[in-house]
Amino acid sequence: MSLNSFSPSNQENHIILPDPSSSNSSEKYLRVTVIRTTVEVIIPQSYYIYRNGVKDSVRQPPDGYFNIGRQQVTENGHRPNDLMLPPSDRAISRSHCKINYKFFFDATPPEIWISFLMGSHPRLGRNSILQFLPIDLFRYIFLFIKQPRLPMLADLGSMCGTYIKVSNFEPIILEPGMVFLVGSDINIEFDKIVNDHNTSIFGPELTLEEGGGMSMNMVQDSEPFVIIKVSKASADNEATVQTSTWKFVAQDPNKVFTIGRSQVCDINLPENTISRTQCRVFYSNRSWKLLDGVENKPTVNGTWQSICRRNTAIRQESDPFPLKNGSHIKISDTIVQVDWN
Repeated sequence: MSLNSFSPSNQENHIILPDPSSSNSSEKYLRVTVIRTTVEVIIPQSYYIYRNGVKDSVRQPPDGYFNIGRQQVTENGHRPNDLMLPPSDRAISRSHCKINYKFFFDATPPEIWISFLMGSHPRLGRNSILQFLPIDLFRYIFLFIKQPRLPMLADLGSMCGTYIKVSNFEPIILEPGMVFLVGSDINIEFDKIVNDHNTSIFGPELTLEEGGGMSMNMVQDSEPFVIIKVSKASADNEATVQTSTWKFVAQDPNKVFTIGRSQVCDINLPENTISRTQCRVFYSNRSWKLLDGVENKPTVNGTWQSICRRNTAIRQESDPFPLKNGSHIKISDTIVQVDWN
């Protein structure tokens, strides 16, 4: 099948958008828009998801999931995907990822809400400690457990992974095992993270010696630190991965560590697809955090967070990842935006 068959002008894949003047225009919806793909010329293509399913989807019946992949149809004639990406892009799996929208539209209160509110009931909760809480504290606790209903993204064990674009102003709190993609093929993995001061941890420290050799010493860390592994496939052999290890220590509370193409960056990545300052890593409020680009300027190609952790088994579905309104999802060379009214 040619790439032209993926074009939004194709009748089978064309989505008829809701008429803003119709009675359904005020109905809650989730929108998935293809904003970039391998098709040379693309008009942004939107899919509208309502409580009862995906509007005009070729995959029936609705099951609460929006499936994304490159397979058009199975051998038995089943349509496995709502959004069918270019079949010529072999980095995309047949069934690559899915968006769970059931909880997003569900108006049923979760059990944790009901249990909490039952504790404040004059009769049913008479033995609960909640009866003795000040009303302001009760409201504060309820707001804490009342998590927003968000659509959830899961990778279906794809080979190349599924990624979320990182903001340049809303930081991500880093956790061990997080992996980020920058440029075309460079992975930044946060191998170890220590957020507390005065934690007695003995570990190896790599030191660059005169002449280019490396020595390893056992040292005791008393400051928060992160161990970062940067990897890239070798130009001569894609099976060979070049890896370097770095350590950032939060000795100066105002220090911002930088990763990018510029030689002044703490980690220098001399690649044309990398921005001068690709991303920033810093320690604040007892946690390590990461931001894309610089304060007033996001990077051109983006910094992308993998929704799969390092220890996730290959071909295994990832844990659900909550999406934000306006999230960008990267699937190989395709970028999809998810937003809602």
